Parts: sequence; C-alpha cells; structure tokens
Amino acid sequence: MIRNLIFDLGGVLVSLDRKRCLDNFSALLGFDDFGDYLNAYAQKGFFAKFENGDIGPMQFRDEVRSRCRVENVSDEMIDSTLDTFLTQVAPYKVKLLLDLKEKYNLFLLSNVNPIAWKKCCELFLEAQGVDIEDVFEKLYLSFELNASKPGTAIYNKVIEDSGIVPAETLFIDDSAANIETGRQMGLNVLLYDVDANLEDEVYKALAALGEE
Repeated sequence: MIRNLIFDLGGVLVSLDRKRCLDNFSALLGFDDFGDYLNAYAQKGFFAKFENGDIGPMQFRDEVRSRCRVENVSDEMIDSTLDTFLTQVAPYKVKLLLDLKEKYNLFLLSNVNPIAWKKCCELFLEAQGVDIEDVFEKLYLSFELNASKPGTAIYNKVIEDSGIVPAETLFIDDSAANIETGRQMGLNVLLYDVDANLEDEVYKALAALGEE
C-alpha cells in the first residue's frame, strides 16, 4: 500500500528553460559559459556548492560577478537572470497535489538554492493561489540539508526525519540518476518525462502499484 509521495521540484512541478537562462546570462551579464555550471539535474562547481548550502547567496553572486564581462552587475541583476531558468507551475499540477493530499502524505525533495527557491514559491502561489508550504507535509531542500541528490545522504535524511517506510512510498523525479538512488534506497520510483502529463503519469504509476 502506498502511503507517501515524494515529489521533485524543478522539471516535475516547475517547468525549466535552460536555454533561456544561458542566453540571458550571456546577453545581460556577459557570463558566456554559465552552461558549464547550470545543469537541468545537478549543478557543477560553485553552483553545486550553492545548492548544497556550502556557500550562501552573497558568495554565489560574487562568484558570478567575477566571471561577468559586464561591469557593475548588481545582486538584483543576478537574481532576476537566474530566475529565468524557472518558467511556470502549471495550475493543473497544483490541483493534482491537492487531490493527492486527501489520500497520501506529500513530501518535496529538491536540489535547489535560496534564490531559485524564492522564485519557485512565487510561481507556485501564482498557479492556484496556494502556498507550497501548505501542500506538503515537509519540504526537504538541498541548501538547507547540506546534501544533494543523487547522493544517498539526502535520501537517508528524508527517510529518517519523516519516518516513512520506503516500500510504502512513491518517489517522482525527472533525473535517471536521482531515480536510481531512490530505487537503491527501497523507494518505489517514477522517472517522469517532463513533456508528459504529470497527472496521467502519477496515476498510472500508482495503479501499477495496486492503488485504486
């Protein structure tokens, strides 16, 4: 019996546009190789440290500024340009979560940084007028936990803190590496195709696990 659902954020609930973000970093900030650091699933270099909570927003912005050809790049310019990676939360996805919440315990597990997290909360609220913190039992964010997917440490923290039984849990993520770790931890898993309908995919996965 499935009692718990763990959702990824970026790619699953929040739509992403990596190309738009990279184009803006180059055109607006003169940071032409930001693509070396920004990945759809797991970041690299100083960006990975930011999402892992090893450096804070000010250090991250200073790292960005040091790589920009444009002079006098402000904090606001960096934040707003980074936010262009995040496009929207489809309203039907919020409705889906609210429907699922009536039967299952919902948790969020995300590799995310403080700047992007603020924008994600805004997009979530805009979608259906619902606060993301009111939807999930608990939010597990990489920058707060000092651990990131696909490493096992963050999964162990979620399982131990929430008290969930992995065999009674479905984990939904769009990264094959993250899904594989989830599988190794004993979770039921759904590798989500970002072009598919999330509602259809979740209910198909639940049906395959014997849920009506």
